[in-house]
Amino acid sequence: MASTTSLQKGAREGLSYQQLLPLVEMALRADAPVLLRGHPGVGKSALAQELALRLGLPVLDLRLAQKDPAELAGIYAPNPERTALQLLPPEWALELRRRPMLLFLDEINAAVTKLHQAAAYQMVLERRVGPVQFHPQTRVLAAGNLDGDRALAMPLSSALLNRFVHFRLRVDAADWLLWAEQQDLHLPVRTYIGAFGRRGAELLYRNSGEDAFATPRSWAQAARLLALAPAKLVPQLLCSCVGATAAEQYLDWQRVAAKVDPLVILDKGRIPQLDGGPLAEPSLKLAMLDAMADLLNRSEVLPAHWLDNAARLLQAKGMDPDHAVLLLRRLTPAVRLQLEQSPVFLPLARRLVDVQLALLEGDDA
Repeated sequence: MASTTSLQKGAREGLSYQQLLPLVEMALRADAPVLLRGHPGVGKSALAQELALRLGLPVLDLRLAQKDPAELAGIYAPNPERTALQLLPPEWALELRRRPMLLFLDEINAAVTKLHQAAAYQMVLERRVGPVQFHPQTRVLAAGNLDGDRALAMPLSSALLNRFVHFRLRVDAADWLLWAEQQDLHLPVRTYIGAFGRRGAELLYRNSGEDAFATPRSWAQAARLLALAPAKLVPQLLCSCVGATAAEQYLDWQRVAAKVDPLVILDKGRIPQLDGGPLAEPSLKLAMLDAMADLLNRSEVLPAHWLDNAARLLQAKGMDPDHAVLLLRRLTPAVRLQLEQSPVFLPLARRLVDVQLALLEGDDA
């Protein structure tokens, strides 16, 4: 049985796409309405499409914010005899009455008014719009962005919230890479995200405040463009999809990957030139250390010669104590402890202590 701590963590951080699939499917099969939340571009719509296939239902995608509240229940018009007003229900409501469907209320909390929420409450609780009752086999799935996402997310009423089964979809690099492989997305982009292991999720979603920013969806868009673009257009196209911050990190990583393989350094001990040439550039050096840290972090127990070669790299000409500290901070505690126990690391440890003492003496002066 999962502990309270793990349940709380799952509720706070969310579950991956593959973890959520059976859970949401079970809730929908039991005719429980589901509210799925997550960052923009994380895969909520894709999850809805896959669930519809599993349930054997067509999807009716309805965005409340794009509808006037008055038209959600239909409009009144004179009857043919012009003796009275009659209700003309919206066509999509009639479609929901005619056959079972998956009603997907996407972006349910995107700038919706209280009138929108009242209509949503009727759809979720009573499975109808005005007098039009939905087919009894229709299921309801809603999706919304998180409150801190700058995505016009509005608070939903407690009465509406209490009608849903709640799930949160988190960014998961392994899930995205599996999907990206199935879509045959541009291999360099997949290699880049995969090279960072668990930290790949931090690359996939980074709301930097720029107009374009990194999400699983925008990385997929970038991958499709880069597969077709000539090299000279790649930087600007990438920036236009994922923003300048994420684009620069990707391009730095690519330049490092073209010049040095961290696995060759660790396994063969081939230390590249760092005090001259391309790798003397600080951004490339930092990108190389990032790749090195992620490679080391993938294993709890590392070969001794890997640790020795990592220590030699940190003491190579062109490296300084700040670089060593940067790598050490990137490592997991277990890997960092192993590195610090390498005999080759001892001179570097003394050097770091000397630097720290010099800094303390400077503060005292």
